[in-house]
Amino acid sequence: MFALVIKHKRIFSSLITLLAVLGLLTRAGAEQPTVVKLDFDYIRQGTAGVILLTGPDIAAAVASALDRTYPFFPTSQGFVCLLAVPMEQRIKDYPLQITVTRRNGSTATWEGTLKVASGQFIAEDPTQLIMPANKLNLLRDDVQQSEDTRLLNTYSLVTPVRYWEGMFTPPVNGPLSSPFGSFRTYNGTVTRRHTGYDFRAPAGTPVLASASGRVVLSRPLDIHGNNVVIDHGWGIYSEYAHLSERYVVPGQFVLQGDVIGLSGNTGRSTGPHVHWEIAVNGVWVNPLTFMQTKLPN
Repeated sequence: MFALVIKHKRIFSSLITLLAVLGLLTRAGAEQPTVVKLDFDYIRQGTAGVILLTGPDIAAAVASALDRTYPFFPTSQGFVCLLAVPMEQRIKDYPLQITVTRRNGSTATWEGTLKVASGQFIAEDPTQLIMPANKLNLLRDDVQQSEDTRLLNTYSLVTPVRYWEGMFTPPVNGPLSSPFGSFRTYNGTVTRRHTGYDFRAPAGTPVLASASGRVVLSRPLDIHGNNVVIDHGWGIYSEYAHLSERYVVPGQFVLQGDVIGLSGNTGRSTGPHVHWEIAVNGVWVNPLTFMQTKLPN
């Protein structure tokens, strides 16, 4: 037995009625339902929504949508799932399925709908995206695909332990420049999507870990330049690119606010800045939106 709760002001009165009915069922001795709580009525391209499961005897659960599976993790308030929508996902309704495994080995399935809405992405000014002759090779499709594959393979590994607490914070205190998901046309011919957010920062600015976690990559890459990737657990990764210096090594545990390197202009970069990425279950998401995501402890 499942009950659905969607966190939305327009149906607040209906939720009170639903919860009251659930309470009456429980007091009457009927089977206590598994409650599916969605913190969204739709998810924008390149963002993530939270699903919370509560109920008796839940051992594990998984959500299926967009030809992907998304794990649930136990918390003090129930089982939680982060459902990330790729920035290139088509805007329409998709089937959403949640499968719950109970402690006695039995399973139950809930089926619903995931509405994908526009990410409201922009096209950047191409006059600001001119690569010098010695970096033109970084615009090649094979170089782009190779680096994307390397990073997405790293991001797809899910650590079941949660290493961080609280909210993520920006890596530097600087003005924002290029937004997440934007269409970028280099040298008037090659178009790419922006997988993170850029902060203007003079070369040598300390770059801080946005949340606690374990370093899984610290090395130069062709496009991202000097690069650091941190695994925060639960399938969440942060990445810091174009650094002039790296101060951490793979396997090292860092705390939120630790200096992990210095800003720079390495890789496919047109000036000193920090490129900051967040990935959830192998999907790039908007870092600024993700910072506002509230998860149970």
